[in-house]
Amino acid sequence: MKNKGIGPIKEVKLSQEVDLNLAKKGEELFNIKCSACHKLEERYVGPPIKGITKRRTPEWIINMILNPEEMTKKDPIAQKLLEEYLTQMVAQVKDTSEARAILEYFRLIDSR
Repeated sequence: MKNKGIGPIKEVKLSQEVDLNLAKKGEELFNIKCSACHKLEERYVGPPIKGITKRRTPEWIINMILNPEEMTKKDPIAQKLLEEYLTQMVAQVKDTSEARAILEYFRLIDSR
């Protein structure tokens, strides 16, 4: 897990503990902006979310949320996901703080 993806995020510092307030905001954002294509534990339009923080770096996750078109053009992992799922992820989240909140929600899911 060294790949940080392509985009504006070069480094993410995470506390050891999940920020529950930020995760709650992330869950709300996920339900509004992401759940039409992503489910937690099943393949859907896009890949399942559960376990993503164990498979990808925080930087990669946020860059994919913020910058999916460039990621699928230049990042080998994102390219393979596009080949497998045949659907280009749409940039629904433009704000870094929102992407960070969604990441915290993913961290909460993966901590259970």
